[in-house]
Amino acid sequence: MSSTPLRGGRRAIIPLTIATALALSACAGTETPAAGDGDFTGVDLTVWNIIPYDPYDTLQKGYFAECATELGITLTQETIPTDYQAKLLQAASSNTFPDIALVDSDVSFPQLASSGVLADLGKLGITTEGQSEAVAALGDYDGTLYGLPTQVEDYALWYDKAAFAEVGIEEFPTTFDGLVDAAAKLTKEGRDGISLAGKNDGSTPVYFLPFLLSSGADPADPSTAEAAIGLYKDLYDAGSLNKEFVNRGWEAPDVWKEGKAAITVTGPWELVSGLEIDYGVAPFPTVTEGESPRVGLLGYEYVLKAQKDNKRAQAAAALLQCRAAEANQIETAIQGGYIPALTSAQDAFVAEVPAAAGFVDQVAGAYNNAELGTEWSALQQVYVAAIQYATVEGLSPKDALAKAAQD
Repeated sequence: MSSTPLRGGRRAIIPLTIATALALSACAGTETPAAGDGDFTGVDLTVWNIIPYDPYDTLQKGYFAECATELGITLTQETIPTDYQAKLLQAASSNTFPDIALVDSDVSFPQLASSGVLADLGKLGITTEGQSEAVAALGDYDGTLYGLPTQVEDYALWYDKAAFAEVGIEEFPTTFDGLVDAAAKLTKEGRDGISLAGKNDGSTPVYFLPFLLSSGADPADPSTAEAAIGLYKDLYDAGSLNKEFVNRGWEAPDVWKEGKAAITVTGPWELVSGLEIDYGVAPFPTVTEGESPRVGLLGYEYVLKAQKDNKRAQAAAALLQCRAAEANQIETAIQGGYIPALTSAQDAFVAEVPAAAGFVDQVAGAYNNAELGTEWSALQQVYVAAIQYATVEGLSPKDALAKAAQD
């Protein structure tokens, strides 16, 4: 996917609760083993961020600013909401890469890690201690830790309880066939049965991946995706999936939030976004009753520029570890709805927002498509094309996948 900050459109600022009780400090509880506790006065660092929405943007800038003050670092921060990946790659090739950058785990990270522009975090004393194996793996490339995850995300199906009650559906369907039947019953004038993404903006593979995984397919092998492609085709052919879905990307959940669809796919940030809908959250269906659903794990992680100036490298490492403090991760979770990277912070998030448990519980067994490395960029294009060929052009799932593979 081509990562974007538009996942979920986090906008609402929620009053602090548990974070206030912990008396949050931007650098509380941090340690900087290799970076040391020395004075970095005179070191100028640059930080790039991709997510422009508040409260996230304001929180992150605040963490970095307070940490920089404590460490004696002069800091320049920039949020780049558009063409971020292209700018990162351009900066990498022109030796203008920022000292610290927030990148997505599935596309930008493997491309940068394979380019040689990133610092080996392990050599700077940064570890993934306190993170689950699945989360820690997001920052690993070819056996080297190049990225420190601070937040992750996974997905679930969200539904309008009132719409379900209206047509007499008491339980969310647990199979693909059941979902097709339910969506058809929920479809009426002015309301689609389900809102999904079909646009080639990076969103479609993200929202499609849990269906793919829950069908038992291997994301690395498109030929195994017939059942998942078939689900989209069945929903489309039944009229439950609006023909305009191919023009909808990250904004697909907005259709549901506007009451124009009964079901959608979105993430845990909706738990803290002030939704006015009486909603339910359900796991993804499977092809056969009783099978176990599975989701993909995505994340944002910080990377450091590889540089020869040791003091500058240590300053960047110290600043990153300060930013990644548990208290900061908890506050970001409660206000912004991201799942913290630290397991202890995940527990605190669930304690404050119990409904987050379903998302947190999925993390340990989630599929990390970052393990596909740079191949995922090409694979996602195949899945987007196959979905469009099967729906708009009416090809069978098998033929749609075959045609997409030849593009």
